Amino acid sequence: MKKLYFILPVLILSLVAQACKTSKGVVDSKETILETPKESEEYASKELPIVSDTIQKRTFVAGIERTFCFGRCPTYTMEIYSDGFVEFNGTRNVEIIGKYTTNITQVQINEILGTANDINFFEMDNEYDDPMVMDLPSATTTIMGNGVKKSVMRRIGYPDSILALEKHFDNLIKSERWTSESGEIYPPER
Repeated sequence: MKKLYFILPVLILSLVAQACKTSKGVVDSKETILETPKESEEYASKELPIVSDTIQKRTFVAGIERTFCFGRCPTYTMEIYSDGFVEFNGTRNVEIIGKYTTNITQVQINEILGTANDINFFEMDNEYDDPMVMDLPSATTTIMGNGVKKSVMRRIGYPDSILALEKHFDNLIKSERWTSESGEIYPPER
């Protein structure tokens, strides 16, 4: 037992001595100075390319979203921009399924906006719906006019005049030449 009392203090002293040796290599974090590698300095001094201001942003003009029903209702979204660019995404019961684009004329855009004006679109309620009706599709039409973006969702109890506006979007699907993301053309050339 006496040997144990003698070995224990020696063991503790050797551990303390070992700890002191390894602590000499430790640097106080307050004294640490970070150096920037030369490569980082060179990279930081390089100027980034300037993006041209001549790129014109597209401005949203009109759009529609038709939702599904329990039957064969056309389901798609379409967005029209001020430069005539049109994005279409057909999901169900339409002639073209998937994402397609086309360009329309300013005359066609003006016809859509003119119809919206004629039917007093901006004075319509934002929603024509009944929460108890579940089996009818909805259509949400959005028009941007005079800096105001207005959306009207209709399912039931809506003014019939909004159908004239929606018809413009439906007609574009049939009348225009569409190009898919992969380059496929609709309708295909015959």
